[in-house]
Amino acid sequence: MTNCSGILRPVRQANWRQLITLLIVAMTILAGCGGGDDVSVSATVQDKGPIFRSLDISLSTASAVDVEYWSPGGPRLRVSSSDNAVSHTLALPRLRAESTYQYRVGLRTSAGSTIWVHAGTFTTAQLPDDLRAITFSPSGTATQPLVFLSVRSTFNGGVIVDTQGHIVWYGRTTAPQGAAQRANGNWVVLTNSLTEFNSLGEVVSTLPSTSLPAGHGMHHGVIATPANTLLFLTLDPRVFNGVTIQGEEIWEWDPQTNALDRRWRAFDFLDPTVDIGPRSVPNDWFHANHVSVGPRGNTLVSFHFLDQVISIAPGFGSIEWRLGGVGSTYTVTLDQVTSGQHSAREVAPNHVLLFDNGYARADGSHYSRALELALDPATHTVNTAWQYRPNPDIWATIISSARRVSNGNTVVTFGTPAGLVGATGPVSVHEVSASSALLWHMDIGLPAGSSVFQGDPIQSIGGETEVP
Repeated sequence: MTNCSGILRPVRQANWRQLITLLIVAMTILAGCGGGDDVSVSATVQDKGPIFRSLDISLSTASAVDVEYWSPGGPRLRVSSSDNAVSHTLALPRLRAESTYQYRVGLRTSAGSTIWVHAGTFTTAQLPDDLRAITFSPSGTATQPLVFLSVRSTFNGGVIVDTQGHIVWYGRTTAPQGAAQRANGNWVVLTNSLTEFNSLGEVVSTLPSTSLPAGHGMHHGVIATPANTLLFLTLDPRVFNGVTIQGEEIWEWDPQTNALDRRWRAFDFLDPTVDIGPRSVPNDWFHANHVSVGPRGNTLVSFHFLDQVISIAPGFGSIEWRLGGVGSTYTVTLDQVTSGQHSAREVAPNHVLLFDNGYARADGSHYSRALELALDPATHTVNTAWQYRPNPDIWATIISSARRVSNGNTVVTFGTPAGLVGATGPVSVHEVSASSALLWHMDIGLPAGSSVFQGDPIQSIGGETEVP
């Protein structure tokens, strides 16, 4: 409750400006006084799973509400409902396992302050065994509070970890091949289907593989668009010169309406007798491994087997450019050549950030790096704008990712464990500054043969904010 006593005590030796200021402050505080005393409140914590809880709130008088919750050693978090209502249900995201939380419920005043009117506690449970088998060893200081990991292990699915190494969310699928966060905070995980999860780990929508034509399996990439739809990659088998060749397609799905449309076909723009790479085979022509949306509404696709990234024009009517590999429309120098790259995104106009796996470098060297290339459309040349190569080297031969965050840092995920396709390991997530300095890293211990397809830094799970 707001402390209203003594607000209007006389102020000695105050001039008229100070008195006016005091009156304004007093009126603001008084606007929030008294209301909480007249409202009865009940709150019930709902158990939604080991680390998932929601809070049902009932009020005798309609109000918007704030809820804060915290546990020893963890951040103080806040969620809110701006609805002027007598009943509210709020998810309480980002909970750690086996922890006792305190919480408090507050009424929002017209002045924007909060009157705290109810308090309680709850305790989370132990994580499932397959999640407890994964270990996290962080070091340094991260600027991003959370990272979403697409885990392929005895546990398969999405896992959100805070930068202190605690699992604070998970959603089960089969082995993931990509994930994307929608504008509402929900995560969509791609396997042989698309599965959308809310902040409580509940499945809210799915697109099964049977929604697509036979043989058009989903794989290796999904991204949320500015329209809050999803673009994803599928195979496209077609007989060419008597041989069945697996091409690539891009489809778009709207979970709200369930509308599903084919947007692009590689066979309409590329020739399987000409546009081939060192690892191209009929049943895997391109091995596309990532799709993303550029700043102009263009769409980028990474082709592992061509060592190439392409940009498709807005509207999907043409290929704007090709970077690296056969038919490249940009000249790249030897130190800019990538091999088996992943996670290509146009992070600023004509700036492409990618994870260069170094799958099969021409000089035989074994290392991986995050690489940003600046394209000059006038000269069709490329400058190296930024790169990060850890010391000592890590060679993540397959999967992995590089993600730029709003403060200019980059979160790089080396997702391949030692021994898998020759990789050196470890599986590790690094946050790196614009000057390529390592700020924070987290090594991930996984059961044998496990991997992390990609890592995505995020600010929140369900709109929760940290209270200073």
